[in-house]
Amino acid sequence: MEHEKGSTLRDTLIALPGCEKVDMCFSCGTCVSRCPIQQKIEPAYNPRRLLKMIALNMQADSFSSITPYLCSACDLCFEACPQEIHISAILNGVKKLALEAGFSTPLNIAKVDNLTCVGCGFCEKVCPYQAITLKETNVPLRGKNLLIAEVDSGKCMACGACSAICRSNSIELQAREHSEEVIETMWSWLETTEMSAEK
Repeated sequence: MEHEKGSTLRDTLIALPGCEKVDMCFSCGTCVSRCPIQQKIEPAYNPRRLLKMIALNMQADSFSSITPYLCSACDLCFEACPQEIHISAILNGVKKLALEAGFSTPLNIAKVDNLTCVGCGFCEKVCPYQAITLKETNVPLRGKNLLIAEVDSGKCMACGACSAICRSNSIELQAREHSEEVIETMWSWLETTEMSAEK
């Protein structure tokens, strides 16, 4: 999407579906208090701060913020927001504009090894963000076109589900070398969640 000359980031966002209330945030903090990402995964994740940056037309800071890339669109914040701001739509809008502007995701997203991928499609089926598709790809070292998993960097949330299920170890998170690490992290997070629920 091209920015019209003289338009602000807010102007561009407000034209996107679901982003109509981008400038109605009162900074009450309800979104942050309801967000499991901010509480359990990344303290720097802060939709309220991002909305403030949008209001101040801090485009570069908004595009380089980690917040738009971590939103899972669970919409717990949307349900609780007294201003009925669809925050996940705004965050995804910012991410879309950032990627179009040449910014890259700060997440260590999943990476496919074309030489070992067998195109079974397990990773595509388990991906909760629909970030993986099977695509016919030319693999020179294998001498032919093959059905290979492809990761959409704009959708991948680096959750590791694909890595954990891959039987040929052909898809891994760039920050981790083994699927076992992903599984151990998942179990650790589940145990922490269960302990919190029991309190």
